[in-house]
Amino acid sequence: MYFLTALACTIIAGVLWFFFRDRKRLHLDFLAITFGSATLMWLVDCIASAIGGEGFLSFDDPQDGWVALWTLLGGIGLWLLVSFIANNGKKESPKDAPKE
Repeated sequence: MYFLTALACTIIAGVLWFFFRDRKRLHLDFLAITFGSATLMWLVDCIASAIGGEGFLSFDDPQDGWVALWTLLGGIGLWLLVSFIANNGKKESPKDAPKE
């Protein structure tokens, strides 16, 4: 379940990044890379489970939902923190200033 949640978040973040790539201050590239990394991590875990004799995907454990939720919240929280730091640490150049 956590693999599918991370995969869905990766797809959503990738689509958002594609459509809003001209809005650099959103840092959607970081969000897509964060969820892509989580998806890769969970994919390796699923492959290791399958090699160990368990199923590739499992929906039996009720803790999987909590892991998926914390993966989602952790990725979004990390993205918000990095976006806040990156946007407040950068000084605006005169060409980026809003025109009156």
